[in-house]
Amino acid sequence: MGYILAFAVALASLGRDNAAWLALFVVHVALAVVITGVIWFWHDRTTGLHGLVRHLYPLMLYSFFYRELQVATFWVFPEFLDQHVVSFERVLFGLDPNVWIMRVQTAWANELMMMGYSSYYLLIPLVALPLFFRRRIAELRGMLYGTTAAFVLSYIGFVLFPVEGPRYFFADQFPEPLAGWFFVPMVRYVIDNGAIHGGCMPSSHVAVALVALFWARRSLPRLGIVLTPFVFILILATAWGRFHYVTDAVVGIIVGVAALSLTGFWAKAESRERRSEMSSLGAGSESGALRERA
Repeated sequence: MGYILAFAVALASLGRDNAAWLALFVVHVALAVVITGVIWFWHDRTTGLHGLVRHLYPLMLYSFFYRELQVATFWVFPEFLDQHVVSFERVLFGLDPNVWIMRVQTAWANELMMMGYSSYYLLIPLVALPLFFRRRIAELRGMLYGTTAAFVLSYIGFVLFPVEGPRYFFADQFPEPLAGWFFVPMVRYVIDNGAIHGGCMPSSHVAVALVALFWARRSLPRLGIVLTPFVFILILATAWGRFHYVTDAVVGIIVGVAALSLTGFWAKAESRERRSEMSSLGAGSESGALRERA
């Protein structure tokens, strides 16, 4: 909710040069009203369609929030800052990792990498839905707190440090697209039709995948074991597939850890609030009993 309102304010103050700003502003206000209603009227629902919407509504909004960031790309800087990332990696590695890696790329390896990369689109529902249907709502809330924090921190990074990524910056050094038969063209189609131009620093894929994996290993250990190699490959695939620089992935790891830390903070705050409410109820019941005896 905080992000929705904050972005609406940012649109009104920074985004007026974009023709779509007013429509997006209205959508944000409408979302704030609808979500407030969902939380207010269905706050205690844990089953059925109402419970599903009450607890999983963030999943329905992540993609929209990502796509609308296209209007915010140059709010802080008037151009992409890829040159700074590339210069840093040249100092660190002595070369451009995204270009060097072409030497070892094969169709089979590309397929493996893109299989891991494409698993990203299933990670959140694969963890969230079993927790919901098993009525493990506290764990579900923790997982969604974490993924939402990872997305929001990533979105802030997209605006504060706009990077278009190696597939654009090194376009003249990639003479041919990645070779592959199934996962490669599938991912290419999704990226070409769903990705914004920018939004690379940090890698939200890495940040969110780490949060989802943490909760899978904690709450659904068997699933966590299965997902671990996919997430590992996903991290490698961000640079392999020319979507991100190595630096983007590393910062994505840092963002994922930060999101999990924030989740722990929120969980403790929520736990203290619930204990306080229970203490108040208990004190009220005690007072009532004493009055009855009197």
